[in-house]
Amino acid sequence: MVSIAVVTDSTADFPGDAQERLGIVVVPLSVTWDGDTFRDKLDLSTSDFYAMLRQRDSLPKTSSPPAGLFEATYQELLGRVDHVVSVHISGKLSATYDVARGAGERVGGGRVTVIDSGQTTMCQGWLAMRAAELGASGASTEQVVGEVRAWIPRLRLYAVLDTLEYLQKGGRIGRARVLMGSLLNIKPLLTIRDGEAHPVERVRGRSTAMRRLVDVLASQGPIARAGILHGATPEALNELEPLMAERLPGQTFERAEIGSVLGTYAGPGVFGACCLLAGDG
Repeated sequence: MVSIAVVTDSTADFPGDAQERLGIVVVPLSVTWDGDTFRDKLDLSTSDFYAMLRQRDSLPKTSSPPAGLFEATYQELLGRVDHVVSVHISGKLSATYDVARGAGERVGGGRVTVIDSGQTTMCQGWLAMRAAELGASGASTEQVVGEVRAWIPRLRLYAVLDTLEYLQKGGRIGRARVLMGSLLNIKPLLTIRDGEAHPVERVRGRSTAMRRLVDVLASQGPIARAGILHGATPEALNELEPLMAERLPGQTFERAEIGSVLGTYAGPGVFGACCLLAGDG
């Protein structure tokens, strides 16, 4: 039986203790803020990240893990297992995938497969979880990689921003649009499509935005797996879950907190939902 280790990066978010339970290795990105650099989710927890985001005028800069860290991680794992499957944030959102792929080519000897998830947050986490589950069940490397790649086009992720302030801080929109958005209580609904963030629509009011989020997700087709997400506002999920249950009866909803990469531009108060559409596997 082939032994397989699964690696991802810290932009992946997991429900509960899934990462630890499945033995998924997480390589941290770095977060630099006003001259201080932190390892994402190691030196700077997600809750601390959002607290600092509220307090500081500037936005942090997130950087890919250094190639040497990936190389060391792969080399250490390959001393214990036959193959490494490494699942990462969309290459259009971060250079992390390219860095990991280069490291795998240099030290892997054909025993490291690096996958661009085309996603981030819990969708990325689900892919890493599935790879780990299949690996533990005795699946071959080809089976693990094939199923993970088959899941990617079935993933959907939507998020509602509570404020436009952090988009403005990041230079994505002008101050005038922020002021107008605040006056009108505008909540942008975004999605990740083809590996990039895209606007879906703008909705007035939080409760309306929450219902619209549910409508859009539920309209995607039969759903095999669903999750709900928040950015430092777990109470939002207590409002969101009943709405999801109303539209998707019998479905369970995994919960996770949105990490720093999406959270930097979405800001505290962001909430979202994701799903895996029904299909084979």
